[in-house]
Amino acid sequence: MNKRIYQADYDAKTVKFGYFVGIPFTHLNMKFNNYFMNSANNNYAVSSPTTIGLKLGGVANIQLNDYFDFRILPTVALYNRKIDIRYIDPASTPPFEERKESRESAWFELPLMVKYKSLRRGNVRMYVFGGVRYAIETNPIKRRNATQFNSKASDFSLEYGTGLEIFREYFKFAPELHFSHGLANLVNRSSAAGTTMEGIDRLTTHTVTLYFLFE
Repeated sequence: MNKRIYQADYDAKTVKFGYFVGIPFTHLNMKFNNYFMNSANNNYAVSSPTTIGLKLGGVANIQLNDYFDFRILPTVALYNRKIDIRYIDPASTPPFEERKESRESAWFELPLMVKYKSLRRGNVRMYVFGGVRYAIETNPIKRRNATQFNSKASDFSLEYGTGLEIFREYFKFAPELHFSHGLANLVNRSSAAGTTMEGIDRLTTHTVTLYFLFE
């Protein structure tokens, strides 16, 4: 019995459009400066736990040839990135005080990707992709107090991943896994003095996102 092939003429279309929802898992990578490393000032520990956000957007896919596509994915992303600060005081019990600082933000992101796809096998096809992502914060807020951590309102990332196309009768479903590594330093020197950011030399984003695309 022959298996039914859905959307057999799909690759005859040069341009395709769709939409997606994504679940990002994100945290901040930190490189500390001499101020933090100096024993006279280093009375606290800083870390960034992984948090979950939400991404929504559209996709425009331009077929270049049988194996390569160019993709644009305008995205609205909601993040709640956090920094945990643990102040150390050996004279107290317990010998530390913990404070959590978060930065809830909405971003407009514009990823540009090149996609390499395998030959179609029945109703499935695997692919890999890579490119860059530019992001700008759409609702930058002022600090509520002088010690709240702040960061720049734009980011630039290297991104890559893999996915699986599953063809159905009326649509194509594609789960994807994206890995994004921030290249831009988000430390805002103009507002770092007197905040947690004063001890951080370099602050970058790192995000792993599970996407569900529909075309």
